[in-house]
Amino acid sequence: MNLVDYHIHTYLCEHASGTPDEYIMRAINSNFIEIGFSDHAPLPADLREGITMRPEEIEGYINLIEEKKALYKDKIAIKIGFEVDYPFKAGTGFKKKYLNDNRIDYLIGSCHFIDDWAFDHPDFLDEFNNRDIDEVYNEYFKIIEGLISNNFNIIGHFDLIKKFGHRPKGDISKTIENIAKIMSKKNITVEINTSGLRKPVNEIYPSQKIIDILHNYNIPITLGSDSHSPDEVGYKFNMAITMVKKAGYRKISGFSKRKRYDIIV
Repeated sequence: MNLVDYHIHTYLCEHASGTPDEYIMRAINSNFIEIGFSDHAPLPADLREGITMRPEEIEGYINLIEEKKALYKDKIAIKIGFEVDYPFKAGTGFKKKYLNDNRIDYLIGSCHFIDDWAFDHPDFLDEFNNRDIDEVYNEYFKIIEGLISNNFNIIGHFDLIKKFGHRPKGDISKTIENIAKIMSKKNITVEINTSGLRKPVNEIYPSQKIIDILHNYNIPITLGSDSHSPDEVGYKFNMAITMVKKAGYRKISGFSKRKRYDIIV
């Protein structure tokens, strides 16, 4: 089976362990054909501590992965990406030139904040008790809709808002269908992210129901483990493959210099 893992972090984010070589060797030993590093692009100084790299580390990160790409070229294809937070915040130091940098193979757009609320951070979990859960879901997916219109290749952990097990009271199918219609015109890919299986929700991002809707609208997909340690590379991808094949998918996406291509699984 032709597998890729396009969501791998490095020690530069300050909350991941292991060396890039360890992640790469894990992928090689698991017979993956591609691995993509997509560490967190810088957040503003007051938010980045222990979460993202610093602006002055961006070039070093790119150079590091370029070195590994050359070193392992006969064993596995290595891609360079970033996970970029949306909505964009002032003072990140992530310059616009990186949105069109030929060294970068793909950009993952992710939402971890609703306004100033870091909803996926356990320190701010109690805020869910102060909000209407349906309104939280509406706000989150409005952000995802905005993300689609920006310069990203992949939507990261599509329904991350469920991370701690909070579910909407109402049916969100129409919301997802409307987003899928917009995505279908943008050639944007959705990541099947298995890290939700390591979180309280114990479910892949996105859910089977959402994957089914995405397939109905011919939305391309790729695979990501959101690895923060080498042993998480390809985490439970057998479950992810079962889910996407159940929906009807037979291809996943790869990227090179911001261009998408199909890989048969």
